[in-house]
Amino acid sequence: MRGSKKVRNRFIDCCYSAFATSFRRRGQTPSPAMREANALMREQKWAEAAKAYEKITTTEPANGRAWYQLALARHSLGAYAQAVDAYLKVPALSTNPSIMYNLACSYARLKENNKAFEWLNKAIGAGFPNIDSLKTDPDLAGLREDARFKDVIDAGIKATTPCMVIPEHQQFNFWIGEWDVKNPQGQQAGTSSIQRIVDGCVILENWTGAGGGSGKSFNFYDAGKAGWRQVWVGSNGIVIDFDGQYADGAMRYKSASIGANGQKTLGRMTFFNLGPDKVRQLWEQSTDDGKTWAIALTESRPKRNKRRTQFQRIIMNTVAQALLIATVRSS
Repeated sequence: MRGSKKVRNRFIDCCYSAFATSFRRRGQTPSPAMREANALMREQKWAEAAKAYEKITTTEPANGRAWYQLALARHSLGAYAQAVDAYLKVPALSTNPSIMYNLACSYARLKENNKAFEWLNKAIGAGFPNIDSLKTDPDLAGLREDARFKDVIDAGIKATTPCMVIPEHQQFNFWIGEWDVKNPQGQQAGTSSIQRIVDGCVILENWTGAGGGSGKSFNFYDAGKAGWRQVWVGSNGIVIDFDGQYADGAMRYKSASIGANGQKTLGRMTFFNLGPDKVRQLWEQSTDDGKTWAIALTESRPKRNKRRTQFQRIIMNTVAQALLIATVRSS
């Protein structure tokens, strides 16, 4: 459950909307009594809403929506044991992670930590998405010193953002950063901004050529294929789909494309990890089914403006210290 009344009310509205949508899909509409009770919930009249839902559950014991709203109202009143009783009567409890999570919150308020952790784990296993709420929800304050709480958080992060923790998804992280791109003669060939997006599931390349032209590529680990993929789209309309593997400190992509003239071209593109501040890219092509290979592109990629960035940090630290001294002296 949420702490502030404003946030809690939005949460209740959201829960009500979800149940209302479910009812509409089944061709049902709330009864006048349900509409009146729901209005009381939205107005945060918890005691009156609880009494209204209690009447409904007495005459309609199979009304899962009424049981859930009753549980929310009781929790908001601090009647946590009675809230637990209502949650356990919601038919959707076995499949709805939000209901599981709120039941865990009521157990936590009752200091029944074993039950609270049981239902938190069930909520995460069922797909509860908002793991950050576990770190701030006041209902769970009594659990955070328990060693099991970190395990719950870790399980939630792995379940909701697996690309941030699964080792295979980290293999191409050495490419992330802002890069100058040099040809073999040391001349500027372009710049490349490599970013991790979609909760770490995609490494996005933003390429700008020194002589014009640009392009982007999506790079991602495909667990189904147990390998990497890159989809490149250039401003010249060229699209190339690569498959790859990471091995021996390098990302090795392969491609096969058909040109406008019908010519089949095989490609090998390798990114060598040369340390924290340098990457070498080698692109080779073959037009005879791999019998011979020609270098289409070879580039080194030093991190852009590393010295300037360090200098800027020194300046910023100096300015910050000067402002702090001036503030202390004027106080």
